[in-house]
Amino acid sequence: MPYSGSSVTVTANNSKGTELFVGTASGVDADSYLDGVAQEQISDVSFPNSATHRFTPGDAKPDADIADRDWWISTDTGKTVAKTFDLDAEPQVLIIAPANSDDSLDGTTVSLQMRGKGVFALSLLGIAGTIMLAGFSVFLFMRWWASRIRPPKKDVGLPSGSGPGGGSGPDSSDSGPGGGTGSGRDGGGPAADRTAKGEPGPATQPISTVQPDTGGQAPPRRRDLRNRRSFRAVTASVLGTGLVLSGCANMPIAKPSSPDTTPYERTAVRPGEAGKFMTNYTESLDKTLGDKGSDLDKIQAAPLIDHTRAQIQIADKAKQKLRAPNFTEVVAGSPNFTEYPMWFYAFGTADKKSTDGDKQLTQVMLVTRESASTDPLVRSASYIPTEQMPALMADDRGAVETGSEDFSEDLTTASGDVSSFLVDGKAKSGGPEGLKEGGFKGFRDYLGDLRDKDSGFDKVDVDCKPYEDLKFEDMTLSTENGAIGMGEVRCTLTIKAPSDYALDLGDTVEAVKTNDKEGDTIKVDTAHPYVLMKTGDELTAVATDWNVLSSKVE
Repeated sequence: MPYSGSSVTVTANNSKGTELFVGTASGVDADSYLDGVAQEQISDVSFPNSATHRFTPGDAKPDADIADRDWWISTDTGKTVAKTFDLDAEPQVLIIAPANSDDSLDGTTVSLQMRGKGVFALSLLGIAGTIMLAGFSVFLFMRWWASRIRPPKKDVGLPSGSGPGGGSGPDSSDSGPGGGTGSGRDGGGPAADRTAKGEPGPATQPISTVQPDTGGQAPPRRRDLRNRRSFRAVTASVLGTGLVLSGCANMPIAKPSSPDTTPYERTAVRPGEAGKFMTNYTESLDKTLGDKGSDLDKIQAAPLIDHTRAQIQIADKAKQKLRAPNFTEVVAGSPNFTEYPMWFYAFGTADKKSTDGDKQLTQVMLVTRESASTDPLVRSASYIPTEQMPALMADDRGAVETGSEDFSEDLTTASGDVSSFLVDGKAKSGGPEGLKEGGFKGFRDYLGDLRDKDSGFDKVDVDCKPYEDLKFEDMTLSTENGAIGMGEVRCTLTIKAPSDYALDLGDTVEAVKTNDKEGDTIKVDTAHPYVLMKTGDELTAVATDWNVLSSKVE
């Protein structure tokens, strides 16, 4: 909309009674959702009755139901729908579609109305200002014209013996005007003395403008004073009108404006929506765990979904029931995105009853979203002590800056350090702190038990590599004192038993076995998710647990 300072109401009506849907959204979501869908786009509006639009061919309907999307800013449905929005607010995209995806927009009329409050008043002020400026121009012209025909100035002095105070009349007799012999001012005053000596008298001026004791200096003419007063009045009027009109520049009225053509952008999770996301996720996870993993792929993706599926199998084998954790506090952070895919981190402080141990824990989750037609998927999850939870620094729109390039390199290097430690138990110099604690230590202890002489196994080998199907290094966040990111390492244990021994590694390994082959060698795949945090120049890797994924006999 190439206007500002007003509001616009868009109304859609369907003459065939089709139920309509109207919604507003960020252009990031709208572009992704309608990508490849047939649509009519209105790109420009010129009042009162002109619009620029074009048809884009494509599929008959979007991939996902329009009303189920969680990114709508506002929505409404009905046979007649309307939406009013402020032209000075953040830019949005308005979408009108059939509420039922199987219907069409045939018979739909869209109208647009813009409030014109204040335009008439401003027009009157403009007309008044124009008239005053025109009058001022005429005044200046007339004054200039009058100055061209002004009569010549009078002489300053008069010849001797002439004028009312000369002492003699036309007949040179003593009885004429001014020629008396009394004791008046004409007889013996200074004027008479000057006349007698042949000096000129004072210049003749109108009596009404003569001031006492001026020493004969001529004061300004009355006409000049009147002209100056008129000039001041007109100038004041023009300046006053200019001030009034300049004040109208910020009046709440509609006026043409160049629309903002910069790309739309938004955070992956809007401020205040982290709690809603976590609630929906835990409720869905609880339901899925109760249904033995059905629809798990709707809320999780690799690598986390591999962990959860294995845990469901292990719990079923052990006759245990899994439940999603409860959270007492949730925050989320992401950078701004101009297009999909998006990602964000969610941090949930777990209820102490939901976790083992005495320490308060916070679950860190990495969530991605491929398009506006898909739902967010949790890709990785791991716990850290709540006391180690860093503070995120968001801007006024809720966006958090990504971690530095140096930290992304640290994350890549750290994945190699973690892999190396899980294999040989030696922490490299300059590597991250925390490798000899938590889940890292737990795995090394498990290896030690398998290699113990009393275990009966001939050989236990381990090979570990960073998980590479998800680019963890491209998804990091800056914190108050550094940065935070996630990673994962996958390991494969090769366990060989004597040929005359029965191979038994317990219910956990047995539950995830993928074959029934008989043999003396078994391979076990494990997953090791962790959180990497940087505080100043110090790197710390935190892992509270590790997971058995699968096993097979060879």
